[in-house]
Amino acid sequence: MNKYLLLLFIALIKLNFCFANDPILVNESTIILDLDQTKELYFSFAEGDQIVLEMEMVKGKHIKEVKVVEMPTNTIFTEFKSKGINKKNIPVRNKGIYMFSFYSSSLTRRVCKVKIYRIPGNESTKDFNTNWKWEIKRDTTYTAYQQDSLVGYQTIKYQESVKELKEEKIEELVLIDRLEKVHSVLNANKSRTYLKVDLPLIKKSQLKEEKLITWSYWIGVGKESQEAYKRNTEMITGIAKGLAGSYTTPLGAYAVGAIADLVVANTGSDIEYFFVNDYQNAEQFMNYQQFSLFDKGKVINSYGKKDRPNSGTFYLCLLNDSQIFSVEVDVKIVAIKETKVYENITYDREKEEPQYVTLDKTRMNINETKIRVPVE
Repeated sequence: MNKYLLLLFIALIKLNFCFANDPILVNESTIILDLDQTKELYFSFAEGDQIVLEMEMVKGKHIKEVKVVEMPTNTIFTEFKSKGINKKNIPVRNKGIYMFSFYSSSLTRRVCKVKIYRIPGNESTKDFNTNWKWEIKRDTTYTAYQQDSLVGYQTIKYQESVKELKEEKIEELVLIDRLEKVHSVLNANKSRTYLKVDLPLIKKSQLKEEKLITWSYWIGVGKESQEAYKRNTEMITGIAKGLAGSYTTPLGAYAVGAIADLVVANTGSDIEYFFVNDYQNAEQFMNYQQFSLFDKGKVINSYGKKDRPNSGTFYLCLLNDSQIFSVEVDVKIVAIKETKVYENITYDREKEEPQYVTLDKTRMNINETKIRVPVE
């Protein structure tokens, strides 16, 4: 009986010995590497396993670096400028994922054949699955912060100064109202002249604003023109003045839009007129030189309105092209100015002001990391 037990014990020892030295092929690969390229292989191993690594160069003299890493960061084998590896045994102390990394820094392509075996530590891990899977690892951290919390409102009384319109008016300002004689071409005097027109000076302050809205003009030759203007004056007398006090002349009424048209003379001598911007161009006109202008006409009688220029000085130039007869030109220019007067008024006001308290709080942060883990 003891003899049989002894034989059985010897058989078991031989079986374990054979098992322990029987490598199991995990992976056989051909690794192709170009310049500055890395290839990585990942496998699971059980505690107590022996990793057997073989590498044979197929193309090229060597590979810059070969290493085995127990994930995530524990390097357990490294070889530089490896020309080949012959059955390198690497013990596995912990069950986990192991990375096999191959790196080349050569200009030419490197090709090698790699075989990876495992020798199980005992019979229970013989069928260990060397595959791996992705697993989401969640880490929770907490961050302290402060937050203002609304607890109510408080009524605040205060005073506010507001600029409000107190008075607004439109004024008619007569800039020119005269008869201007213009000599004939054959007269010893020049057959041309000019009139200076000064637009109203516009003043602005914190509580007063002035603005030139428009200006209008009347240019007519002889008694016929004067009679026509009288008829216009009689016409506006009977008009109900919706803008009472804003005008007193037909030109003023026309400028503010109270009437659409004026009566004009259709018979008599004519006159050429030119509106120029400055004194220099007026002098060039008088000296028979080329000059700049912004409006012109040749009329017996004419009128119109403009909103430019709206400040400063301009000139009205008159030219009589009659060889023998001088003419008397009726010139009227009226400006319409708007004035606004303000005043500062103080009002008692109330406003609701929010009230806050600062609270200490904690925020939970969940960070997710994707890691490789054994499938069993």
